[in-house]
Amino acid sequence: MTENTYEKLRKLMSLNPMGCPPEPEILEILKLLFTEDEATVALGLGFFPLTTKEVSHRTGIKENLVEKHLESLANKGVVFARKKKDSWGYALVNTFHLFENPYRKGIHDDLIKQLTPLWKKYLPIFGKNLCSEKTAFSRVIPINKKIEATSEVLPYEQVSELIDKAKNIGIGHCSCRELEQNCDAPKETCMMFDNTCNYLIDRGFAKPITKDEALKKIKEFDEAGLVRLVNNTQDKLEFVCHCCSCCCGILRSFSKYGNLGAFTRSAFLPERNMEKCIGCGICADGKCPTQCIEMNNGKPDVKIDKCIGCGICASRCPNDAIKLIRSIDIPHPPANLMEFGINLLQEKGKLEEFIEVNTPKAK
Repeated sequence: MTENTYEKLRKLMSLNPMGCPPEPEILEILKLLFTEDEATVALGLGFFPLTTKEVSHRTGIKENLVEKHLESLANKGVVFARKKKDSWGYALVNTFHLFENPYRKGIHDDLIKQLTPLWKKYLPIFGKNLCSEKTAFSRVIPINKKIEATSEVLPYEQVSELIDKAKNIGIGHCSCRELEQNCDAPKETCMMFDNTCNYLIDRGFAKPITKDEALKKIKEFDEAGLVRLVNNTQDKLEFVCHCCSCCCGILRSFSKYGNLGAFTRSAFLPERNMEKCIGCGICADGKCPTQCIEMNNGKPDVKIDKCIGCGICASRCPNDAIKLIRSIDIPHPPANLMEFGINLLQEKGKLEEFIEVNTPKAK
């Protein structure tokens, strides 16, 4: 009976554009994060916020119990909560956020210790099918100060312009580095914006920062050689991740499994000025996230087919011998989150089921 409840929840979560593939580990994860009563209530949720009254109607469970369980789940970071006017709305989170949120505090308690080996087995399976080749999960925004001055930089390619549009900003620990514990890169590097940010701050998974603080931290993370990944839409930021190739599940999904749905590379590629190059090899010393630079006869050789256009090589060059130039055609990101989701659901053949689960039931 219990197993059936959790499998139903997994199937419901699989209707999200991110998916939730069937493996024994995800059922064990759900059991750790949801009591059976909580899982039963969660089966009444969709991916857009519903009131406790609506969830009660869907499940047949008394509204006071629905509220109790949904608040518990929201406090654990596994159900989204948003207050609108005088009532709270609750929604399922996608599988990636189900992983991320419990790790954002940077606390390694008994729950995290139990979750970690399960996520380490499950995330590579989840990552192989993340999004699609047509609609990627995220995209690279390069280090703008290293882009060649004559290149046109579009507004959605400039993180500073996107941050300026945000209403609220929060920062939490990088879940991937907390999971893997593989490097000494900064851990409090994951930025969230607006509705998602407000929820995570309210529930203690992130802390608020100002726009000036965000830009200062981004500069620090650039200098630390971290890759900047953002949500794959044009209109606004949902997240900015600062990733390392040794821990980041998204980067590894691309480099290890060749998953083109993990992210879209930037439209910029490095161009070397051989007169300035002193052959120091700093650009090829292991910081490149895809290891696409090799030293040949004392000069750097870039394997363009592996390059993601992040600009780390240019930012680390001591002699300013590398600039980024616009040189490849990259599809424009979806206009907004709704277009992103619809595109992905259509490509995965899940749009009708998704609409059905999010359509209010007749009373």
